Amino acid sequence: MSFIRKVASASFWLTIASWVSSAVGLITMLIFARILSIEEFGLIATATLVTAFFDLFSRLGTEAYLIKEVDPDTEDINTAWTVQLLIKLLIALAIFSFSSWTAFYFSEPEIEGILKVLALIPLLLAFSNIGIVLLKKEMAFKTLMYWDISAKLSSFFITLILIMVLNSYWAYIWGMVSYFIILSASSYYFSKYRPTLCLTRLHKQLSFSQWTLLKGIVNYFNNKCDQLIISKFIGTSALGAFSITQRIYETASDILVSPFVATLYPGLGQLDRKSPQFSTIFHNTLIATSAVIILLASLLAINAEQLVTLALGNAEKWHLVVNLLPLAAPLLITRILSFALFDVLTLLDKIKFLFKFELVTAIVSSIVLLLAVYWGNIETLVIARIILTAISCLVLLVVLQRLISLSVTSYLIESIPMIIATGIAYLITTPFQDLLVNKVNNLLCVFATSLVYTSIYVAILLSFISLFKHRSATYALISFQLSKLRVVVWQKLTTSGSNQT
Repeated sequence: MSFIRKVASASFWLTIASWVSSAVGLITMLIFARILSIEEFGLIATATLVTAFFDLFSRLGTEAYLIKEVDPDTEDINTAWTVQLLIKLLIALAIFSFSSWTAFYFSEPEIEGILKVLALIPLLLAFSNIGIVLLKKEMAFKTLMYWDISAKLSSFFITLILIMVLNSYWAYIWGMVSYFIILSASSYYFSKYRPTLCLTRLHKQLSFSQWTLLKGIVNYFNNKCDQLIISKFIGTSALGAFSITQRIYETASDILVSPFVATLYPGLGQLDRKSPQFSTIFHNTLIATSAVIILLASLLAINAEQLVTLALGNAEKWHLVVNLLPLAAPLLITRILSFALFDVLTLLDKIKFLFKFELVTAIVSSIVLLLAVYWGNIETLVIARIILTAISCLVLLVVLQRLISLSVTSYLIESIPMIIATGIAYLITTPFQDLLVNKVNNLLCVFATSLVYTSIYVAILLSFISLFKHRSATYALISFQLSKLRVVVWQKLTTSGSNQT
């Protein structure tokens, strides 16, 4: 099977999995938004922030190591599993032990009980089957889809029962635990591999993992410093609003973008890093991904108030989310691009560079964001975060230009039509939306606004592609693929028409 077919097949199954997972997550959020207060959401966000810190010590790069190895043997695989087993057991113990100190630090006594329950999650994952990583390496995403969906749906129904019994944030906490119980247990059903204790390849994997672990620690502070600052210096209410805003963007990206980006790492891993095909495919992927996420971020921004009312039930209760949603839209764009850029640099064995890069950005981000909170508020912090992440993406693009001949200039020039299309679509759609707001319900308003906005955006973008396809290889490829699609659709329509006749 060709690279494009493999990626297309993987993207298809991952898309289905993401849709189901996002639907379950969205419904869960809809229910809990009507039960919990914004402060309680902040408590959960603070607790998960702490568990994420401890969890990063388990990210020794064993998964990336197995995917990177051309043909890992049994000792490689079992060593990776044993390392994960030992580390996650220690993490579970650490979360439980530090729960009271953490509650004291954040001045939130309720966090102690939440953390003691969440300590069960790494304990459960410690015994998960490493064979799941082998399925990812083989790009067996159909099997992985069934694995994830079965756990998501089962835990969802368990959470519904817990809501009726507990009617508090504890239903959310125990629902999370139930998901990982099912996920870990079912990993042995979906993968026939049976791991055993082994440490014979420990030195080999640690030489790869040491920089990955250090990078993970720095990555945590780089990506989570905004939430840490909000939780400590602004409060759990602001953190609750910020986490809900992130959740909305993550749900949207999981449906449309993340499945394709997730297949990029194992897909590109099968290509020769020095071949022109590697650079070309990645460049085209960046352009296609940028076009989709810019549209997606714009739709969420322009429909912010209506979406909050539909999803959370009360725009006044969640007014801070209404304000943050359009403001934080660019963070969705830089987040997805960063994932893709980091994956490619990892494939190119630039682990040490990524560690040093994230160390510098983490230090700079912490200082800038602290100053943003000191001089302003949470909105100021978000704006500062946008500027920092945009600069980081640009620096990574320049580095890749030197490593794989990726043209940053071409990427930026080919992205200009997307910005122009976004601006024109916004100017035309906003007056149309204002006419609808007080005349139709929120759902119809979101649908009509999104339809008009998307139509204008796509029409303008296609016009640019048609005009400049002779000057851009990427635009030429997109134009060619669209022509092929039109032919296929026309053939199917004419065939269907002739059969009916």
